[in-house]
Amino acid sequence: MNGTKTMIEWLKRKWWMHRFGRVARNWPVERFLPTTDLELSEAERNELPLGLYAWRQLVPWYIARFGAGGNDEQIYCFGVAHGDTVSGLVTGFRNRGMKIPHMQLFDSFKGLPAEVPGVAAPPVWNIGAYSAPRADFNQKLQALNLPKDRYSVYEGWFKDTLDVQLVQSRVFKPAVYVDIDADLYGSTLGVLDFMFSNKLIRTGTLIGYDDWGDTDLWTAGESRAHKEIMVKYGARCAQLFSWGEPPDIRKLFLVVSAGQN
Repeated sequence: MNGTKTMIEWLKRKWWMHRFGRVARNWPVERFLPTTDLELSEAERNELPLGLYAWRQLVPWYIARFGAGGNDEQIYCFGVAHGDTVSGLVTGFRNRGMKIPHMQLFDSFKGLPAEVPGVAAPPVWNIGAYSAPRADFNQKLQALNLPKDRYSVYEGWFKDTLDVQLVQSRVFKPAVYVDIDADLYGSTLGVLDFMFSNKLIRTGTLIGYDDWGDTDLWTAGESRAHKEIMVKYGARCAQLFSWGEPPDIRKLFLVVSAGQN
């Protein structure tokens, strides 16, 4: 019986990964860009060779167009262990010749925690999935030649590293952009609740989601957390782009009203 169950779980994971990879192949830059109003030159298009996986390189373009601005605003990234988040954003800012805001970087480096009981999760979202050594992440930061005064790394579970005292002491300042690569509903809900309740997300903040399509819409994962937080705080967002299709979707939103904030 255990052997049969293991085989079924393996087949589910394999099929899910097959679908995931197929979406990436079916959504190159050439298919995505006509769906947005962001006009890029041929040279700028050529800076996105990874297609769907290069979506964060576009974020600075949208910050320049829609962001609230301000010298004090920061970028918050939740789920950075593999380095792709920071690399994509830094590349985008540098390609556009923009100053990189201070980056607040969060990860446990232990992979995923447990999901909230009763909430669905894809077969590949096991406890500990996507873990990566902190030392490898440090090497990737060094390779980017990002000045050390441009970022801070918070190692641990989000619920432990998001400390209200860091807001009160102005270590945490309002966000121009929040990057959510937390996957799970519970993790995403906790992050968004902290950011909204402490007025770190405000009108003009952009929010990006790396795993929007991994779960059924509004029932689990990042989409459910986003919807519940919008309702809780009476906030409103405008979608700036949607890249891909289930189970591999990237979303970028602009907060047009922070509600109770």
